[in-house]
Amino acid sequence: MEVKNDSIRILVVDDEESLREICRDALEDEGYQVLEATDGRDALKVIAASNIDLIISDLRMPEMNGFELLEKIKEKQLDIDFLIMTGFATIETAVDCMKLGAADYLPKPFKINHLLVKVSKVLRDRAAKIEQKRLSNIVRLLNLSNALNSLLDLKSICQEFVMQVQKNFSPDSVVLFLRRDDQPLLGKSVCRGRPFREDSDLLAGVQKLAEQSLAENVSYLLDSKSISALPVFLERVFPHSLMLVPLFSQMNKVGVVALLRKENRNFTSDELNLLSVFAAHVATTVQNATIYSRMRDQNIHIIGSYAKAVEAKDYYTKGHSEGVAVYAVRLGRHLHLNSRELDALYTAGVLHDIGKIGIPDHILNKPSSLDDEEFEVMKSHPAIARDIISQVGTLKDILPIVYHHHERVDGCGYPDGISDQQIPELAKIISVVDSFEAMTSDRAYRKALPWEKARDILLKGSGTQWHSELVEKWIKIVTDEGFENIQKEIRLKLTRFA
Repeated sequence: MEVKNDSIRILVVDDEESLREICRDALEDEGYQVLEATDGRDALKVIAASNIDLIISDLRMPEMNGFELLEKIKEKQLDIDFLIMTGFATIETAVDCMKLGAADYLPKPFKINHLLVKVSKVLRDRAAKIEQKRLSNIVRLLNLSNALNSLLDLKSICQEFVMQVQKNFSPDSVVLFLRRDDQPLLGKSVCRGRPFREDSDLLAGVQKLAEQSLAENVSYLLDSKSISALPVFLERVFPHSLMLVPLFSQMNKVGVVALLRKENRNFTSDELNLLSVFAAHVATTVQNATIYSRMRDQNIHIIGSYAKAVEAKDYYTKGHSEGVAVYAVRLGRHLHLNSRELDALYTAGVLHDIGKIGIPDHILNKPSSLDDEEFEVMKSHPAIARDIISQVGTLKDILPIVYHHHERVDGCGYPDGISDQQIPELAKIISVVDSFEAMTSDRAYRKALPWEKARDILLKGSGTQWHSELVEKWIKIVTDEGFENIQKEIRLKLTRFA
């Protein structure tokens, strides 16, 4: 990997001025930026004022030697590579330095060419590590994005985000705060890990700091001393490392995420940067979910009005659409569908018979079986539904589900006579639960069938009319949970449209 030397800063640390000058001249000839320090203490001052990529340090120095300097670098978790210069008498110490994290060592006396080869290798390895970290962070962000993109409800998004944070940052505890109804105060949304759960004073202090973080749009990266010095913690000693990042989306204040570790595992500035990217991504997702939730609540009322319009034409179908919607979501959950698919199932369930609004009443309410001509008219209701739903842009995803819910896996259904793999998966689910709900409800031409009779009819048509695995799964659900219990849920749901 090519390294641009003029962007690299190297700090040479040695109490011998002549050696520093020799190293500086050779490294500057290679295009590196070179700084100097006389010992470890002097080096720490330089590091505090400049970004350093590589330290080339002698071991034996007054005030603070090379080993002690390396310990300080590691203690502060600074992203600086370390190259030891040592005499042969201290080779063992140099090896100890490498165990502590030094990249390599250079025995004294050395040739300038040998120095340049060592420096080049360390910097190439450093560039490779930085690139690997960058790619790793991209993968982490993609994983987060993929995990959140399939979710629509706020609760699931928050829980998934916290899980991703735990996976990628390994905190001892994490808490996600969200704003309460556009107010400046924050409310705890998700909290994981014992420290925040068991120490109410710690959590209260973090919440106050989070509100300050959100108000000022400032992130915090604190060690135990910095935490204890903050007024919100009342000078209590908290042996932890703390990282807080506000969640902003298009200048909207969404919330704050706070991570805690024991002080022997301090967070780093690189982790703060990565968490900031995570926070920005989830902030947008949370905002979209909030907007979607409001729109969904509005749409539910509109959709309910559509269902009522159909039911007004046919007394015996009162509650049928909502029942199908509830059944479909129940089956969808057992199939581990995501929130988008469950939402589509519910909406499609409520609207699946909307096309019957265009069917003449004498056919819709006929107290006996339909003749062939009447049945052909009835079969037009999916096409009518398609024409109605196609006028509503927000419902385009559920249109194929509604249009194809009367298809059969053997290709003998309607309106298009498509079979198995051609039928949308969610339409197959609606087909099973629609038939079941219809069979177990009163109709103008017959009384409701016992659920056991409906079960037998489903089993008989399994693999021909309905998808066999869906039939098997639905029958197991009703058997395990009890038909009467499921019916109670339907009645509770119906009160929403009463």
